[in-house]
Amino acid sequence: MVVLGDFLDDLIGGCGVVAWSLVVGGVVWALAVLGAWRPLPTPAREALARCLRLVGAGAAGVVVAGSAQVTIKARLLAAALGRSAFPEFASTPFFLAHLVQAMVAVAVLAADVLVRRRPGSRARWAALALATAALVANTAWLVHGASRLEHRGALMTVTALHALGAGAWGGGLAQLVALWRLARRRPDVAALWPVVLRRFSFVALPATALVAGTGAALGWVYVRTWNGLAGTPYGALVVTKAVLFACALALGALNFLVARRAVRGVAGPELRTRAPYHVETEALALLALLLAAQALSAQPPAIDMGDYAASWREVVQVFAPKRPRLETPPVAEVQRERPDALAAPGTPSPGDAWAEFNHNVAGLVVVAIALLACAARCNVPLARHWPLGFVALAVFLLFRNDPEAWPLGHEGFWTSLRDGGILQHRLAVLLASALGILEWRARIAQPPQGRLPFVFPLLSFVGGVLLLTHSHSAFEVKSDYLIEISHTGMGLLALLVAGGRLLELRLAPAGGRLAGVGSLVAMLLIGAILVFYREPDVSATRAVAAVAHVADVATAR
Repeated sequence: MVVLGDFLDDLIGGCGVVAWSLVVGGVVWALAVLGAWRPLPTPAREALARCLRLVGAGAAGVVVAGSAQVTIKARLLAAALGRSAFPEFASTPFFLAHLVQAMVAVAVLAADVLVRRRPGSRARWAALALATAALVANTAWLVHGASRLEHRGALMTVTALHALGAGAWGGGLAQLVALWRLARRRPDVAALWPVVLRRFSFVALPATALVAGTGAALGWVYVRTWNGLAGTPYGALVVTKAVLFACALALGALNFLVARRAVRGVAGPELRTRAPYHVETEALALLALLLAAQALSAQPPAIDMGDYAASWREVVQVFAPKRPRLETPPVAEVQRERPDALAAPGTPSPGDAWAEFNHNVAGLVVVAIALLACAARCNVPLARHWPLGFVALAVFLLFRNDPEAWPLGHEGFWTSLRDGGILQHRLAVLLASALGILEWRARIAQPPQGRLPFVFPLLSFVGGVLLLTHSHSAFEVKSDYLIEISHTGMGLLALLVAGGRLLELRLAPAGGRLAGVGSLVAMLLIGAILVFYREPDVSATRAVAAVAHVADVATAR
């Protein structure tokens, strides 16, 4: 229940952050890019109407996601205490901040409706802008800084500014994507594309500078040491955000150069053959960054971890090459496993050996898939069926998921789904099988079938997000982190697979081939992480668990 609740809380919270960005970025876009307070020509009015619809949807999403988060937190608290604690929970700053957020979001939604009725009213635009500013200000009460004892006000302010920059950038990219989709059907709207691309660059530059500056300041305060950066979940997500930020910034820089050349009249077809697809991929990177930011907010800052942090040497050991485990203990041995206090340090338990075998064999399959995909690029005929390797991987994972659960264990299929970890693994099985079948159909279809090839980058993106929000037990902090760091690395690489494949499909052959090679390299690295996967040595924890087990048995007798 706890693992599932935490997983859903991260996903719903991430959706709430994305909705919040649609509001902030949409209002900034309308005022700074479209100049909505002035009389607009018909194409610009069409773009503004779509912009305001996205702002309204974002405001509604903030209310729904915030309410769902509060409900999940209340249920988790009741499960932990064995009774409802809602009266006490309702007086906490967390609940009150979410309540205010919902009220302000409703005000944003009301102002948005009023502006849609009279877009030329400056008073209504001022009301919408003030409501949005209040939404940004309220964010300060939902961040780590609100719970700090030192420099509380400064940290809250810096974090709110960090969120403002990310929202203006991410929400603005969503508006660019929406405008391009409209422009593909409306030639008159397409004439706006070069203008808004150039204007948005003047919004994106200060927004990215704000994100980078405030992010560096917060990283120094909350991480402080290299060990905190490498050895804690908070630090790992900071690194993930930095990589995604760098990828999005590189794509944004390409569009900035195209926009500058357009001003000088030398951009030519790049404005419509490259820039829209860079924007599309940049928006995906920002979407993943926002979801990672929500996962980051659920982790304690690295400076608070103390002795629970792993050393950088332990983290390096997780990714160090080793011989893959190709022997597995019998399922019956894993099912009757009990903690062994006398086990020698470094001796894997049957459960550890089971998990290592699963990951290592899965890694060999992924490496084989990536190599076959490389062969297919070299026109080897049979290699074009490489996506079916994901179906084989899904079958393997289905039977090796959990020794206690269906189909090998005594727990039934539906009963086992109550466990959050098993549910996430079942979703991985479903995702791998769907990815394999649909990409195989896309590869063998002649001629290519419409949007079917785009399913692969979409599902790769979803898989990457699931890995970034993947949770293990809330106990054994260091050992769990040493497992999760490999999943975080694979999640980041899955996002690179998605972005590379999307650009391969979108761009002209020269640029597309380079992006496709990058996607395959990322897939190979995922396979390598799985092949070298090892369970962390938690001998001391097992000893404590064994003593507790003996005590439980003695008490029962």
